[in-house]
Amino acid sequence: MTPENIDHCEVVEDLSPSITEINYLRRTLRGHWMIPLRFCHTKGTIAHGGTISFILDTSMFLLLSALSNNEKGGLSLGLNIQFFNACKPGKVDVYSKMIKEGKNIVFGSCDLYQGDYIVASGTQQMKVFRNSKELSFNTFFSENITYVR
Repeated sequence: MTPENIDHCEVVEDLSPSITEINYLRRTLRGHWMIPLRFCHTKGTIAHGGTISFILDTSMFLLLSALSNNEKGGLSLGLNIQFFNACKPGKVDVYSKMIKEGKNIVFGSCDLYQGDYIVASGTQQMKVFRNSKELSFNTFFSENITYVR
């Protein structure tokens, strides 16, 4: 595989994301991810903080891409994460929001939940670039995705 063939990090597929809602009016995304045991520590009982950070980061990039119909991508300039509760392996839910959008810089936020508990919250500053080819993020959309326009 050459760099030109890579649309996204392969670990994304290992975490089985499923985007369930894109709200163009509120500039939000909802979805869920599955954290397997191999991404956990403490004998497989706690998801690694890096895994949680990766999910938050990627969920904000998916939102940027979805809102621009795959025309925009991003590069992290800053990623700030606050952890609130331990996360077990299994399903986690995300809620991403575009906070502020400029021409070259955008600001996003994302909250990650497991059941009724918030696990972590992140904010991100992204440098925006124009995609030169179609990204394959659509493969992460659930069959029952809701679009709000």
